[in-house]
Amino acid sequence: MVGHRLFEYLESFTNWEIIGTSRSAGKYVDHIVDLTDLDSVKDLKRSAPVDVVIHTAAISKTDVCENNKEKCYAANVISTKNLILTYKTAKFVYFSTYAVYNTPEGKCEETALVSSTNYYIETKLLSETLVKASPGSIIFRPSVIFGFTMFERESKNYFMQLLESINKKKVMHSPIDQYFNPIHVDIIADISKKALEQDITGIYNLGSNEIISKYEFNKKILQVFHFDKHFLESIDSRSLAVARPNNGTISSNKIQDILEYRIPDLDQMIEILYQSAIGHI
Repeated sequence: MVGHRLFEYLESFTNWEIIGTSRSAGKYVDHIVDLTDLDSVKDLKRSAPVDVVIHTAAISKTDVCENNKEKCYAANVISTKNLILTYKTAKFVYFSTYAVYNTPEGKCEETALVSSTNYYIETKLLSETLVKASPGSIIFRPSVIFGFTMFERESKNYFMQLLESINKKKVMHSPIDQYFNPIHVDIIADISKKALEQDITGIYNLGSNEIISKYEFNKKILQVFHFDKHFLESIDSRSLAVARPNNGTISSNKIQDILEYRIPDLDQMIEILYQSAIGHI
C-alpha cells in the first residue's frame, strides 16, 4: 500500500518522474523486477537509472517470517542489499518499522535501544545496518500505517484487515494491551515528499502524536464508519502465536521539528480514511 500511494502522491504533487517496480504486473508498475536477484536489479538500473530509491517492499507478516525465515531474509534483507549495491549514488529511503523498539516506558525517540522481538524485526534491523552505510540515506520507522485501497492485495494494512473481517462476517480479535501510534498513508506520503524536497538524512519515527491500544483504535474506526461493534473483540497479546512489542509507542517530534510540520490528530486521520473509503464500501 505504501509504495502504491507514494507513487500516486508524488506523481500528482511533484514534477518528478516516478518509476514503479513490483515482482508482478499491476497499477503503478513500470518495471517487473525480482529485488532478491542481483542481476534482475542490475537490469533494472540499465533501464531505469534514478536519483532516489524508495524501498518499501518487504514481507511484514510476522508468522510468515517465523515459518519461512529464508524467504523472509531474501525479501527483507537481500533485496535491500541488492538495491544499495546497484544504486550506489542514489539517495536511499528505507521503510523500517516502529517495532524495533520494545521498552517498558515507550514513547521512544530515535536514539532508544532497539531489539528484535521476532524474526521480521531482526531482518528490518539487519537492513537498517546496510542502509546506514549509504551516504545521505533516510530510514523511516513508521508505526502501523492504515489506509483504504481499491485493489486486492495479498498483504492487507490494518484497516483493510478489519474491513475484510466485517465483509466476511468474522470477528476481529485485537490486543487491548498493545499500544502504538497509527498513521494514515497520506501523511506518510506527504512527509516523504517534504523529506526529499528538503534533502534531509538520518533516522526518523513516523506516527501519530497520540498513543492508543490496537483495540481502541479499531473501536474508533467502527464508530466512525458505523460498523457493527460485535465484529470486534479485545484479546490479551499473550494469546498471539508470535511475540510483538507491547509498548511500541514512539515520539515523532524529530521529523516534525526538522520539517516544521505537524502530523494531524488521529481523529483527523481517521476522517481522511473515512472520506477516501465511504463511496467504495
